[in-house]
Amino acid sequence: MKALKNIFSRSTSLWLSLELILVTVICWWTFAPVLENLYLWYLPYGYDADRIVRMEVASTLNRTERMNRQEEICAEEEMLLRKVQEIEDTEVAFRTVYTAPGFDSQLLHCKIGDSTWIRFPTIYFQRESPLFKAYGIESLTLEVPTDELTNDCEEDKTIILSRTFAMAAFGTTDVAGRTIQLYYVIQNEFKEYRIRAVVEDVRQGGMYSDNTIGYVCSTQGQTLTNRPIIVRLREGVSVEQFREKCEHELLRTLMTEHCYIRKIETVREQNSFKMGRSNGRLMGRNMLIAAFFATNLAFGVFGTLLMYMRQRREEAGVRRAFGATRWNIFWDFICEAWLLTTFSVVVGCIIYFQYQSSGDFYEKGIYDNPVVHHWYESIETHFPIVSLCVYLYILVIVLLGTVIPAWRICRSEITESLREE
Repeated sequence: MKALKNIFSRSTSLWLSLELILVTVICWWTFAPVLENLYLWYLPYGYDADRIVRMEVASTLNRTERMNRQEEICAEEEMLLRKVQEIEDTEVAFRTVYTAPGFDSQLLHCKIGDSTWIRFPTIYFQRESPLFKAYGIESLTLEVPTDELTNDCEEDKTIILSRTFAMAAFGTTDVAGRTIQLYYVIQNEFKEYRIRAVVEDVRQGGMYSDNTIGYVCSTQGQTLTNRPIIVRLREGVSVEQFREKCEHELLRTLMTEHCYIRKIETVREQNSFKMGRSNGRLMGRNMLIAAFFATNLAFGVFGTLLMYMRQRREEAGVRRAFGATRWNIFWDFICEAWLLTTFSVVVGCIIYFQYQSSGDFYEKGIYDNPVVHHWYESIETHFPIVSLCVYLYILVIVLLGTVIPAWRICRSEITESLREE
């Protein structure tokens, strides 16, 4: 407290503190949404995304011709799939119904209890499909191994739940054999499904953050053409190597009379595209605002610190004349800057806390999974984490703005420091 009293005895220190308090409030307002978006962007997938690629299948026929020759085109696509499976670098390959983890999904609704709803991405699969083997999604139901998850499934009657889905709906993962109702908005009807098993969480692409996925065995899309092929590469094979090999050697052979591979993309590439399409503008705007304020605030603080340190030049000269060493003076400047920054950031965070805690920032949305909790959804974790990031940013700026002029002052001769007095 004595050190703070000595600091605030100078009017320049008081103005610097007020500026840092304002900077803290502005940084809190700009940094919070950026940290949340970055967290969602880098959430782990739950599987080895670097080994999963999606081959987009195209046809030389127009849409009308494909519809008229549907069986023939589907047979050609099956032939194309077998060619992909025969590639040396391929471990598992299958044709999707038209949805797959990390690439595509359909949103359905499930009612939990009397009033709670959750909205979740739905992945459709065919009976005896190697979907879970390809992605390495582990079964949590002991009597149903991962390799047998899609066996004994009834089409349009069987569902496999992710861990968070099962916990939200039943409070346990031991739900195999029970039933659950899903709501289809377009048809405005409920459909009942038997739960085959529960599997470990994986992340769906885009901004879905709660890993609530329902895998539905369905006939949907089975007669569609141009269905993509999902490929799991062998261990040690990089996506870049596989793509280069396909582009230079294999694409000429990966074709039939009317079908060919048009594009090869990774889960990460598709996720980046979906993130940009669904939340890219908002995220880009938030990051642009944060960068603008961070840069301008840094220059403002630097300017104030340079004036502040210049006014203390003669003080350093007097102290050295009375026997103080250069290092003692230098570290005193650093300690004062640290104390001033800590005090100002704490006050600024307290001020912003009054506004933050008065709103409904931490209330879950109507369709959010009630059993999933992220750090930004609770004031007990959100506030201290963002405050720490703000504190570290401002502390670095202040220390950089203090170290450079303080070192120059301490290195100058005593007579040069006292000349301005």
